[in-house]
Amino acid sequence: MKIAIRTALTYGILTAGILFVFAYGVIWVSKENQNEEFFDRLGYKITWRAEFYFDAGIDENMVHFLHIRNQKILNEADISIYNSDKKLIFSDINLSLDNNIAWKKLDKGITAKWTQDHQQYMGVVYTHKNKKYYIFGRAKDVTGEFYMHRLIHHIKIIYVISVLVVFGIGFIFSYYTLKPLKGIINQIRDISEHQLSHRLKLPKTKDEIYELSETFNITFNRLEKSFNTHKNFVSTISHELRTPLSALIAELQLAKELNVTLDEYKQSIDNALSDAEKATNLSTALLDLARANYDISQVSFVKVRLDEILIDAKLYILNKNHDYKVNVSYDNLDLSEFSNDFEFIGNQYLLYIAFANLIENACKYSSDRSCKVSLSNKDNLLTLEFTDNGIGIPKDEQEKVFDLFFRGKNKSFNQGNGIGLSIVQQIINLHKGSIELISEENIGSSFIIKFKKEHNISE
Repeated sequence: MKIAIRTALTYGILTAGILFVFAYGVIWVSKENQNEEFFDRLGYKITWRAEFYFDAGIDENMVHFLHIRNQKILNEADISIYNSDKKLIFSDINLSLDNNIAWKKLDKGITAKWTQDHQQYMGVVYTHKNKKYYIFGRAKDVTGEFYMHRLIHHIKIIYVISVLVVFGIGFIFSYYTLKPLKGIINQIRDISEHQLSHRLKLPKTKDEIYELSETFNITFNRLEKSFNTHKNFVSTISHELRTPLSALIAELQLAKELNVTLDEYKQSIDNALSDAEKATNLSTALLDLARANYDISQVSFVKVRLDEILIDAKLYILNKNHDYKVNVSYDNLDLSEFSNDFEFIGNQYLLYIAFANLIENACKYSSDRSCKVSLSNKDNLLTLEFTDNGIGIPKDEQEKVFDLFFRGKNKSFNQGNGIGLSIVQQIINLHKGSIELISEENIGSSFIIKFKKEHNISE
């Protein structure tokens, strides 16, 4: 069942219930008012008949005759008169008054009223010449019942029409209220894996539909980013790994078919090992790139110490390349074990990859294979500066160094795959930090990373 129909039905049922209670209340109040009014008239008729009986001095048969004649014209009341001993002394008809409650009320001087067999009964105490009499009257409110039946009939018709009108209004209201959702559904249907750049149109009014559309757009942004990352990663692997693997296969085939001497085999093995190492380094870099492109919600952030991560990255690079030199300095920091100057909320593994890449790049492109790293904490801002005294980066290339697979004019200076700095930037952005490059040709380069120490990554 459509939401519009379900909403209209719910709205109609609730409104029908409220209208039913209202209609029942109107009928009940009207009936009570009708009864009260009729009992007042019945009391007046009883009193009038009693005065007529006691004061007129007319023969009892004449009284009966006048009563029967008036009944044909008016809705006259039938009365019965009892003396103080509760013996019947006059009656229009033979009334059987076995209502003990009515007699008890009359004994207490209270007017008795009740309804029996669709007729209203009333008993009063009447005093004539210092004698007490009990007078009971009975009549049927024919006019009142007629108007009451007509009122109920009209209310039923109005009730049914009102419920139908309310349902129709509810359906129209639901349809136009949910119409924007239908538009959102149609727009989402047009978005496919080949059109992930399309976004929902945001309404002018910032209501729930606006929030829903904005949430969908944010979700599509994440999906597009993840899909593009996956597509780029697959494309990159297929493209970049093909070269070293092809070289490795070609070298092995060459060694199998053409090599004769032991030295030729050794040379082929060395070439194959070099190609295999390139493929390994490239695959490691690509995996690190994939990890750096994680959604922040999928990365675990805990309290870490940047000095410890920096030292681990330094030792890894020095163990890997024994001719590299790395100097780490600390500016105005407490180096004790329990100091919180180095504490930061982040992912230890990803930060380790970023620092190792920067240290290795600095050593790789420095003529003396050295890197200077300084760590400082000022105004709750953790700053790490990686400096080399290498060949530098031309100004026209400095904005492109973080692009994936970009290699500048200095690519002949050392081997690389153009992935490392892109990985570093992704990791720093993931930690809500910033990275800045300062470089001059033939003097050296500095990469400056800044983290807000008290910044909560999970926000």
